[in-house]
Amino acid sequence: MATKKTRTPRKTRPKAKHGLRNAASVSAMPRARAATKADKAPTDWHHRAWQVAKLGGGMLAGALTCAYVARQDWLPPKTITAATTAVGGALAVGGESDTLRWVGAGAAAAAGGQLLLLAVDDQLQSRPAEPVVSKDKPPVKKPANADGLPPGALEAAYERARRRLAMTQAEDIAA
Repeated sequence: MATKKTRTPRKTRPKAKHGLRNAASVSAMPRARAATKADKAPTDWHHRAWQVAKLGGGMLAGALTCAYVARQDWLPPKTITAATTAVGGALAVGGESDTLRWVGAGAAAAAGGQLLLLAVDDQLQSRPAEPVVSKDKPPVKKPANADGLPPGALEAAYERARRRLAMTQAEDIAA
């Protein structure tokens, strides 16, 4: 006869109990949720775009002002760009509204860039050009009289050469 196998019952673990008598389970506790896209302000990128537009407008206004005044030759270019940089910086620091501060920052940036370019250009023009010397050959020395001959020197040399030629031809005929 076949014997029936019986299983031994599994040992079950006791469920974890809360330390507090009326405490709720962890899943039932309220949590802070991440803000959804609907909760965020929809004008965040609009605000940044307006800031960039104000800055660009200030840059355009500063550059055009400097170029126009320099073109009319009312003031030297360095003077007008320095003045526009100062005015734009003052507006950027002490402007009453946000728009005025952004426009001032743009004007100061544009005029400051132009002032830097003018200073670099003047520095490059004031420096004499250095001769390019090949590494293969030493520089060619120019003759001492390359700058110019004294007046009448060329005619005197021509006359001396003519006399020598005449003397050599006379010796050949006599011989």
